[in-house]
Amino acid sequence: MRKTDLHPILQRTCLPIPDRSGCFAVVPPPVPTFVNVPSCHGLLVLARRELEALADTIQRNQKHADLLMHMLNRREAVDSSQIEGTHTGFDGLLIHEIESGTEGGNSDSDADATLGYVRAFANGCQAVDDRGQRALDLDLIRDLHARLMAGQDNYAPGQWRDRQNYIGLRLETAGYIPPPPGEVPRLMNDLLGLLQYQPEGVEVVSILLRAAIAHVQFEAIHPFLDGNGRIGRLLLPLIFKAEGAPPIHLASFLKLRQQEYYDALLRVQTRLEWEPWIRLFLESVVGSCRHTINLFNELQNIQGRWQGLLAERSKRRHATIWKVTDMLLGQPVVTVNEIIARINVTFPAANDAVAELVRLDILRPSTGQQRRHRVFHAHEVMNALYTGLDAVVEDVASLTRVEG
Repeated sequence: MRKTDLHPILQRTCLPIPDRSGCFAVVPPPVPTFVNVPSCHGLLVLARRELEALADTIQRNQKHADLLMHMLNRREAVDSSQIEGTHTGFDGLLIHEIESGTEGGNSDSDADATLGYVRAFANGCQAVDDRGQRALDLDLIRDLHARLMAGQDNYAPGQWRDRQNYIGLRLETAGYIPPPPGEVPRLMNDLLGLLQYQPEGVEVVSILLRAAIAHVQFEAIHPFLDGNGRIGRLLLPLIFKAEGAPPIHLASFLKLRQQEYYDALLRVQTRLEWEPWIRLFLESVVGSCRHTINLFNELQNIQGRWQGLLAERSKRRHATIWKVTDMLLGQPVVTVNEIIARINVTFPAANDAVAELVRLDILRPSTGQQRRHRVFHAHEVMNALYTGLDAVVEDVASLTRVEG
């Protein structure tokens, strides 16, 4: 990246990197609370409407909301981690989560990293539940990083970086060089004002724009040695949750358009061109909201089919098998021991329920690597979680192209 590639404002603020001739670190300007992108006004209205529709759907489907969010949190962890190069899939994460810390559990650094994302997000949700928007402070961000990067001491978990980092294979050819480490505390304090935003006067900036801006600024600062992309994406649902909005999950949609995502961030960070990123972000919001609403409907359909099958077999409503099918809507990968722990039944009861659910093709044995405990998955639920993502993305992109 050459200095002449930068916007004139950034050319004036960038800093030369000692002993690296021609290399300059970008110092982003103060974080704005609002950016005006006229070409995205219609899309902003649509995204706001879809977010309200999702909130209404959650309110009317409290029975399934926690189950669905449990799965979406884990899909988010998988897809956000895969953006950074990990290979653990959704079923692999759920199996690893079940076996983590148990005797005979497999060692898997990729799965550990993805599970660290789940644990960091759970801690962030609890903090927001306890303190609301005030929870979005610098201590929480460092704590999220400490949990995400637990055990990776070479990346200084929970600490602002103390040396220069860059995005690329070599500093001399890097596509983007974040600000020097000495600038990080000041810039993060500046970002804090947006995370804990309080409106002035009658003007209120939409949470949609604030979340989009906060993500760009965080990634521009790149405050940690590693894990910045995951923490930046992890913060997005927490920002929405702190606002009282649904904690929408965007990583799956950003992963589908990964190169476009990288390019859009870079255009803001180097050229201060906001339109591509705001458009991509809002399209991802619309796609996430629509797909999540579809998932609520599909979970209800799946549950209805299962209940019909059990009723045909004259299964008693209080029997273990009914409790297991309810559990599968939010935990579609199970072992017999996991069922015993979750719904407090005996081994014979859990084992018999699994055997009957396999006969009904509600559960299928997982294939592949041999494990200490047999693993089963509810294939209909797992398929629903990922089915239709591409279609939703294309539908939203087509709609906004027409509107634009």
